[in-house]
Amino acid sequence: MAEHGDLQIAILIDADNVSYRKIEEILNEVKRYGIPTIKRIYGDWTNPYVEKWKDKLLTHAITPIQQYSYTQGKNSTDSALIIDAMDILHSDRVDGFCIVSSDSDFTRLATRLRESGKLVIGIGEKKTPKPFIASCDKFIYVEIFEKNQKKETVVKKKQQTQPKPNPVENVTSIAVLDEETLELLKDTVDDTADENGWAFLGEIGSLFNKRKPDFDARNYGYDKMSHLFKAYREDFEIEERNTDKSRIKHYYIRNIIKRPLSAVIPTATLDSEPKIVSNSTTTTEHTDKPANQNGRKKGRPGKGQDKVLAEITQKEMVQSSAAPEQKIEVTTPTSGDLPSSMLFPSEGNKITADDVKKTQIRITKEFKPLFPTKSQKLRIMINAGEYECNFTYRGRGFHVLKLGKEAATQLALTEGIQIQIVRLNEVSFSLQNKSV
Repeated sequence: MAEHGDLQIAILIDADNVSYRKIEEILNEVKRYGIPTIKRIYGDWTNPYVEKWKDKLLTHAITPIQQYSYTQGKNSTDSALIIDAMDILHSDRVDGFCIVSSDSDFTRLATRLRESGKLVIGIGEKKTPKPFIASCDKFIYVEIFEKNQKKETVVKKKQQTQPKPNPVENVTSIAVLDEETLELLKDTVDDTADENGWAFLGEIGSLFNKRKPDFDARNYGYDKMSHLFKAYREDFEIEERNTDKSRIKHYYIRNIIKRPLSAVIPTATLDSEPKIVSNSTTTTEHTDKPANQNGRKKGRPGKGQDKVLAEITQKEMVQSSAAPEQKIEVTTPTSGDLPSSMLFPSEGNKITADDVKKTQIRITKEFKPLFPTKSQKLRIMINAGEYECNFTYRGRGFHVLKLGKEAATQLALTEGIQIQIVRLNEVSFSLQNKSV
């Protein structure tokens, strides 16, 4: 399929499924992807309801195709549009098609055009069935154009009353990303990111549109995808990088990761050995500190913060071990606590050859309570070694713990092995190969 820019695109419009008021915005939208060389609209032009189309057809040089309604209640324009689309396809005069309709009857047509290597753009209402949306390379909702018209009207009114108006954003009109779309967006950032976690915005948008053809930042009230990322700064980091051309800047995105302090990792063992607790007043301080440290705000720790906290923790451990009176206390979790240790795999799930190849562990349903509810980096302890591994939260599907080659080698990750997983704290885990 050719790249966007100078593509020749055929626009085929179902007059029964679109309003004449939106035709100008539709044509402008198609011009973002290429040059509309063939413009045809299908309908029964003997009916009075299409009279208002006349001026629009003349203004934009759209060719009307007459199709009589042979029987009442049947939409005969669909067949005429499909036949013309196949004729245009075999003439090989265009690089892509734009089908303007909300009718699922065009699903097979869109699929066939894509099989021939043509770009397929769908434009319709939000009531459009999902099969037709999925069969397009890109699907655009016409409701977006209604928002743009309202914005232009408001701007014109302000310009008439105020010579230099201050821009005011209506926050309440901005839609919020649903959890499923947000998680898919995070996965896309991870899949296109480099070793440091940074992903180029252009690559993110290209891959995300393939996964979700009807996604458009304008559906959520943002003109560009970069504006959407800026609005979700709690989940994404944004970096602007200069290019050879001084006026052009590239945006790079990275998922915000909770960065745990190394001093927070408790000295827990795999066999749940009893821990030593001092009778001194420092006992409550030991139990309260990890919770406060883990509950701090997202982002990178300040410079020197890890070092200072590590020194304080070491001093407290020395004071605790030097106390004359000590007692052995075994902590037993209550019924409301999260599980702290589980043996992987469970029945019906195991480490596969594909998992070994990808150096990963798939976290299935029964193991999900053990892990966080958000994609982030985790500290993994393996044989006294510490590794930073990527954890990807996938909602209803299985989560993925990406170990990396070094950690997988240390764990001796092979097909069918058993692994003891111990949850040390919110972001720290210990893994031990029980098959050795």
